[in-house]
Amino acid sequence: MPSHILVLGATGQTGIDFCDLALSPAYNHKLTLYVRDPAKVPEAVASNSNVTVIKGTLEDEAMLKIAASSGATIFVSFAGPTGRLSGTPVTNGMKLLFPLLIQNNFHRALILGTCSFPSPSDKPAWKWSASIVLIKLIGGSAYSEFRGLGEFVTSQDVDKIKWTLFRVPFLGNGEEKPVTTTFPGSGQDGMFLSRKSIGAWVLKEMGGDSEWVGKAPVLCN
Repeated sequence: MPSHILVLGATGQTGIDFCDLALSPAYNHKLTLYVRDPAKVPEAVASNSNVTVIKGTLEDEAMLKIAASSGATIFVSFAGPTGRLSGTPVTNGMKLLFPLLIQNNFHRALILGTCSFPSPSDKPAWKWSASIVLIKLIGGSAYSEFRGLGEFVTSQDVDKIKWTLFRVPFLGNGEEKPVTTTFPGSGQDGMFLSRKSIGAWVLKEMGGDSEWVGKAPVLCN
């Protein structure tokens, strides 16, 4: 059954791939896109009758209230730091948005994160430790942003909104492939994932009965 989804990060490639799939005849979902620059939404998405675009920033609480009251009941975020920006704007925005989602009766939230945030279910693995060191060295604020985001999302009461923090490894633009959902150090934890695979996984796991509710798995192909 089609759902109404509020999407954050819809103008990045992962968000665009998600929108394309969610709007396809196989799903036919209704989307509300909260974006900083509506001109970056592809015409094929923006012109779809199932799409509403709201212009706003993560700092604009008034516009976040409008987005949260759009009638959507599922929230999906692909937002992350861009360039070498300082601070943690995505984390700060989530702290404003989550109470609004709960007030407006959202029942599901799926938020993209990375292994900069360690889950209690993780096991030691050198490849993940090395990747985090690399992010600290060249990723600007990405490490502190994604760690703070993970800490905030996983602190939320799952009885008020059924959240999943899905952590991703290195991303590519390949075709959709089967996704392994696991934890670092499991032995099944690959280091690569296609963006199209993320969208397919999110659409499959949007139900409140997903086994990943209240958890922070890592996805890989």
